Amino acid sequence: MFTRMDALLKKYPFAAAGMLVLITGAVYAGSLANGFVYDDDAQVLENAFVQNPRLWSRIFTGSVWSFWGLHTNFYRPLQFLCYWVMFRLAGPNPAAFHLFQLLLYAASVVLVYLLGRRLLEDRLVAFLGALLWAMHPLHVEAVAWISALPDVAYGFFYLLALLLFLRAEKAANGRWRGHTLAALAFFGALLFKEMALSFPLLLLAYWFFLPTRESRLSRAVHFIPYVLAVGAYVTIRAAALGYFSLAAYLGKITPRLVETSLGLLGEHGRLFIWPAELNTFRTFELEPSLRSPWPWLTLFVVLGTLWVRKREPLLSFLLLWWPVVLLPCLDIRQLSSPLVADRFSYLPSAGLCLGISFLLLSRLPQWVPRLRLATLVIPGLVLVMILWGVKTVRTIPNWRDDEVLTSYSLQQSPHAALLHIAQAQTLQFRYGELDAAAREFETALRLNAASHQPLASVIYDAYLGLGVIAQQRGRTAEALSYYQKAVQVLPRRGPAYDFLGSFYFPREDYAKAAEYFAQAVHANPYDLGARFYLGTCWMKLGRHREAVEQFRAAREVDPTYWQAYEAEARALEALGDPSGAAQVRSLARGEQRR
Repeated sequence: MFTRMDALLKKYPFAAAGMLVLITGAVYAGSLANGFVYDDDAQVLENAFVQNPRLWSRIFTGSVWSFWGLHTNFYRPLQFLCYWVMFRLAGPNPAAFHLFQLLLYAASVVLVYLLGRRLLEDRLVAFLGALLWAMHPLHVEAVAWISALPDVAYGFFYLLALLLFLRAEKAANGRWRGHTLAALAFFGALLFKEMALSFPLLLLAYWFFLPTRESRLSRAVHFIPYVLAVGAYVTIRAAALGYFSLAAYLGKITPRLVETSLGLLGEHGRLFIWPAELNTFRTFELEPSLRSPWPWLTLFVVLGTLWVRKREPLLSFLLLWWPVVLLPCLDIRQLSSPLVADRFSYLPSAGLCLGISFLLLSRLPQWVPRLRLATLVIPGLVLVMILWGVKTVRTIPNWRDDEVLTSYSLQQSPHAALLHIAQAQTLQFRYGELDAAAREFETALRLNAASHQPLASVIYDAYLGLGVIAQQRGRTAEALSYYQKAVQVLPRRGPAYDFLGSFYFPREDYAKAAEYFAQAVHANPYDLGARFYLGTCWMKLGRHREAVEQFRAAREVDPTYWQAYEAEARALEALGDPSGAAQVRSLARGEQRR
């Protein structure tokens, strides 16, 4: 039976890829009904770089959250270039974004199959390994969440680069050209997500476990394109961000860092084996993690892989694929929140799934000749796929909208401070339940303080929320106190300055309001509201030229901000420039006709 199935796949070479695409599409079809959730609204619908077709070049000159004026460790320009193109093609239609992500995932499943064929030289083993990877529930977050596009896209280019590398290794001639193509695909992966930096390490692992007749010098020469790709990426990243990483002392390894990395490794191992608690807001506590058996079992498997490398080099390489690709997510200094995310396991699990298929269907029957493969191993593997597929299908609807996602996630992680912030904001702004919202903000502050890595952003958002509630209740001094506390926590973030400016503006203290709106604009140059109010303050204070600058900057960020055109025209008229005012109004009419 095993031989016959392999022969069928050989006879119909495109059938396996087509079946993988159809199965993957059927399992994830429910994601097409999901909307924009959590970060999606900000990164797509509220992102000036995506919304304004003229600002596309700024996608390449800042970090992921630079459209909010924030500086982070994440430089992923191709993510937002994809959003920019998708928005031009389909507008604010979430189904189009989900479809694009699903197609990338299906293509990645095919690449896993092709990699398995080339590595394992067995079509059926490769097919079942790719299908096992396609069904894993840990991938729901990466595929069903639009903001997780970097994981799916970098995974596609990473797998493509590895496939091109393997072809170059096996080529009789033209190896330099083949390695150059692989390095270009690797460079594309880097511009989607930083985790791709593990790729050169995976290549070194391949050469370590699967030696060839090539000399070390020849390998060093073939490694040059990948080094150049890393060098180009580091140069571009440093030029765009002004730094390589915000984390200090990257080369310093402390006992605490080793303990944390071991705890994180164990959590990822547990989730791969038992993907029962799927949640993008998962919390991580070091001491309970280290007291569990998972870090030690995972470490034992990794060390065992190294021990058996001479007897089973291919199996060792496939199993070690997982910790090597996962390595960037084990350095807590580079992570934001959560510290253990489902999407982190997306690409690392590909090698593991191929390794499991190879172990069960190829090596185990050799070790245990009496093992009945057709009646025991394959049905067991298929059963796992079915269970994982059912779990995947049932998990996808949890990403339908913000309210469903928050409700589901709170059931899974009731101690996640970020979730209580989201719940508080829903209660406050959607339902007007101020008392309940205040309790949620206080809970978030308490949980954040007790967490392994407290987040300043949680404190900031909680203070803002409590300040708004105090202001709505007429407690002016308390509201101002909360806003000022927020400024002290994150002085480079804009919303607190917006709230302070909005507090003084209706009281006609335009000088004080302008001071805070100016700080908001400095923190986030793309804050349209802050620019418009700052321009209005300057108008009230008779500083018309400064007002013109603010109104003009606002309508350049958003060409459909019609109030900014009219306000700029009035400011120009106040300066005694009626022709300039007429020109601005003409520009507005031209934009409206588009």
